[in-house]
Amino acid sequence: MNRMIATGLGLVLLVMAGGGCHAVNGKPLTNAEQADQLAHGVMLASGANTWKDVRSVAFDFVVHDGKDLKLRRHHLWNVKEGTDTVSVGEKTVTVDLMKPNMDDAEQTDAFKAWTNDSYWLLAPLKLFDGGVTRQYLGRREVAGKSFEVLGLSFKGVGMTPGDQYNMYVDPYTSLLSYWDYMPNPDTKMLATWEQYRHVDGLKLATYHQMGTKTITIENLSVASE
Repeated sequence: MNRMIATGLGLVLLVMAGGGCHAVNGKPLTNAEQADQLAHGVMLASGANTWKDVRSVAFDFVVHDGKDLKLRRHHLWNVKEGTDTVSVGEKTVTVDLMKPNMDDAEQTDAFKAWTNDSYWLLAPLKLFDGGVTRQYLGRREVAGKSFEVLGLSFKGVGMTPGDQYNMYVDPYTSLLSYWDYMPNPDTKMLATWEQYRHVDGLKLATYHQMGTKTITIENLSVASE
């Protein structure tokens, strides 16, 4: 994923309850325009207008498989300075997110951890990062409910350029409810986005269920200017 989160919206659009507007002045929107419209709605609902004021984000990234704890990482991300301090147990590493030293194994691991963990927290705010391709995939049902679906793919972005996602967007709240995580063409894993919290102007999901695994965002705090 991209190292920096987009801070501007770039377009002015009308987002309507029930799935948004699919035509302007009677002219149908292109697929790219529908995708961008849907993505802008998600970003606005998630607090994109306040991201520019965020100074730091702290959180624990916690993974369980059933009842077994598999991972707990703490992040102290200085957004303004572009650094993240990653702590696992008694080991702590600070990485420059703009210029990570990929010749250093600890720096590489810390950068990969930030890339992965911050995306599970802030993906709805990163839809217009450089290298992200958006596609409108129409409506699909999950668990008996209809969602607008936004497809994402990546080119030359961060550590995982081959990843793809289908984001299932609630047409009434514009919040992400599920996504298909597709690390390769043969793998598709559905994960939930739930237990949203209002944190200093942002609205962020803190719980994900993906098969037998759960990913939780704990001890979340955001400091703004």
